[in-house]
Amino acid sequence: KIVVRASASWHLACRVWACLFFAVAIVSHSSQPRDRPSSVPMASSVKQVKQQLRKIVRASLRKLSPEALTKGSAEVAKRLCETKAYRESRALCVFISMPQAEIQTKVILEKAFKDGKRCFVPRCTSKTDMVMLEAKSMEDISTFPLSHWKIPEPKMDEGRASAIDCKEIDLIVVPGVAFDNKNRRLGQGAGYYDRYFSKMKESRAKVGLDMPTLIGIGLSCQLVDEVPVDEYDFVLDEIVSNA
Repeated sequence: KIVVRASASWHLACRVWACLFFAVAIVSHSSQPRDRPSSVPMASSVKQVKQQLRKIVRASLRKLSPEALTKGSAEVAKRLCETKAYRESRALCVFISMPQAEIQTKVILEKAFKDGKRCFVPRCTSKTDMVMLEAKSMEDISTFPLSHWKIPEPKMDEGRASAIDCKEIDLIVVPGVAFDNKNRRLGQGAGYYDRYFSKMKESRAKVGLDMPTLIGIGLSCQLVDEVPVDEYDFVLDEIVSNA
């Protein structure tokens, strides 16, 4: 089952969709082969559960007051910066938050710059792909033009270093809509981060480097009992929240 830490109606909605998910999974594994592969209904079910779970958690995030969002974000930032992965990192990727209904990363970025770490932030290059480009300071970020989602993004034509090419990258701070205790992540649905992780893994493997540590950050209302995943979803190394 999937349980969101929210109201009873949300719990019921999650249980209904979870039942659909596991029912189809059981049928897929127990049925004899047919003309259509059993993975087709299974994949469809996972997609449906993901969509419903996004609606539930997004609604919970929208209900947070600005004060609660700021306080919770600061608590998560403090815990993240106490992790071994952050303390030992030389360079890291950090997302810049949407203006509303998302954990805020300003404190994390300020701390990273203060600690002398190199910081790389996302720039979307299409509807499905992105790069991570270096930001020099909070003042530098303040000059970035806003994206369609009202997120500051660096320009592509300024000669900024790319995280893919930076051997010092030790840590990627990962956003998400929901997370579970097995370090599984539910993203916004476009696949930006999973595609980027695949590219980075391939690029670093060519020069004998492991993947950076992947840490998802979220607020307590984003923690669920189980996140549905498919073969394209990366499992993270750790989740940090204010729960």
